[in-house]
Amino acid sequence: MQSSSQERGGRAVSQSQPNGNIRTIIFMACLSFICALILSIVANILAKPQENARDLDRSKQMLIAAKVLDYHGYFLIKDDKGEYIPAKYTDGGKLVPGTKEDIASSSQILDLYKKRFIPLLVDHEGNIKTFKEAGIDANEYIEEFRKVGYYKLPEMLIYEVLPNGETDTEKAEPIGYVIPVNGFGLWDAIYGYLAIKPDGDTVIGITWYQQKETPGLGANIAEPEWQSHFPGKLIFQESAGGTTDFKTAPLGITVVKGKVSEVLGDVPKARSAVDGMSGATLTGNGVTDAYKATLAPYRPFLIKIHDKWAATEEKKQ
Repeated sequence: MQSSSQERGGRAVSQSQPNGNIRTIIFMACLSFICALILSIVANILAKPQENARDLDRSKQMLIAAKVLDYHGYFLIKDDKGEYIPAKYTDGGKLVPGTKEDIASSSQILDLYKKRFIPLLVDHEGNIKTFKEAGIDANEYIEEFRKVGYYKLPEMLIYEVLPNGETDTEKAEPIGYVIPVNGFGLWDAIYGYLAIKPDGDTVIGITWYQQKETPGLGANIAEPEWQSHFPGKLIFQESAGGTTDFKTAPLGITVVKGKVSEVLGDVPKARSAVDGMSGATLTGNGVTDAYKATLAPYRPFLIKIHDKWAATEEKKQ
């Protein structure tokens, strides 16, 4: 009898074991589903604010490259002597002299960006058209081809920078242009902006808004101190005699290994080169290649705006 009871007890235990395993599996599956659902909901909730933050940062970086915004967060305008001074934002969107304490708000930055930085399309012959004329949605185009590289497209992106307080794109003469730049650093893709003067040659400023280079080394491409070497540089490299043939001159800005003053001295080529970063030669090479590759298809456009500027300057004399 005792033996028979033990056998029945053993069978009962063995029968209940599979049921316990099934319940555990079901519980874990439900828990995993709930966690995945929560993470998905949170990701969707955060997606829009994160994208808005990226849009704000890209707008801010473009304004910095064009010397409309200072690295410290206040707007900039030129005084009567042509020097940049702090400015503050007015309700009409115009900048007036201010102080370094007049820090721009996010809404002011976005508003100024929308009013004064006009996205346009340029083809490989240098012809400009609006997105409306091309029948293309600007926002969709900008977002879709950001990672691809606009310079690889038949119709490339360019931003026209309007003068302070001017919003009439038909009448206003641009005070500069911004070209989106992308390439590869040591570890990953790099994305930035290059702002040039209406002469199509002189750099206003540059920024890199996305990069994953080594902190303290290649990541210095995003630091104001290193970027300060670019204003005034020429993207069309001058010949040894100091002249420029815009149709054949090498295009870009070269990041040298070391200091320009030591590597190139005061030869004309030095006007299209900047100091390298210690311990970041490969990142510097990537920046050099990015400017060279990006600017090449824009050459016809750059020549056209240079010729227009030169003709205007000649009339003034």
